[in-house]
Amino acid sequence: MNEGFDWTRYSDDPNNEQARSDVLPWLLSRRHIHLDRDVTDYVCDRVRGKRVLDIGVVSHSASTFDNPGWRHARIRKVAAQCVGVDILEPLVRDLNARGYDVRVVDATSDADLGERFEIVFVGDTVEHVDNPVALLRFAGRHLAPEGRVLVTTPNAFSRKFYRRFRRLGTAIVNLDHCGWFTPTTALELGRRAGLDFVGYHLAKRYTPFGRWRHRIAWRFSPVEFAFPDYIFEFARPSEK
Repeated sequence: MNEGFDWTRYSDDPNNEQARSDVLPWLLSRRHIHLDRDVTDYVCDRVRGKRVLDIGVVSHSASTFDNPGWRHARIRKVAAQCVGVDILEPLVRDLNARGYDVRVVDATSDADLGERFEIVFVGDTVEHVDNPVALLRFAGRHLAPEGRVLVTTPNAFSRKFYRRFRRLGTAIVNLDHCGWFTPTTALELGRRAGLDFVGYHLAKRYTPFGRWRHRIAWRFSPVEFAFPDYIFEFARPSEK
């Protein structure tokens, strides 16, 4: 059973001291660290042999389609079924001509594809859209029973972004981004979208020496500082 954390059970004040105190251990108990694979490797492990809906597959440009690391191609290769959606119609036509199954759909709309999937993957898309709650509602609408939504997004508080901030003196990031997300904002997105926030994952491939070195470093700095991406996981609300 996936029992979500809901601050409104405490108070109508989102800064309620008890809620803020309780959310930290709740989140940390649901944080999973993977040092043997990167984000795409982790996602491919989760989608292997499953029916998958991949939201936002185009990645801005057709130049990504022939890149061996392009996520949609890697997901399609291991999934039992893979349907993609995107709003960039010319590039969707290109992908379908290449043999992919991609639909022109606004994933922040009330559209329903009429299919249900074991995994709905939202890869580096939530930070680009005007309405991230609507995006999660769309994802949740397409979940099969016991299915999961996986959302990847940059960790703006990681070492990668902090170094850039120090070098430039201000935060210059992808100019198409309109938001940043953390575990607590993901928790609230799920609540507003009617989904349970199951937990989150940090994935980065380390050598054995790197694992040892970073485990020592994590005694002196937050673990999440070392990971430039979050993978948030959502499910349908628990059956009561």
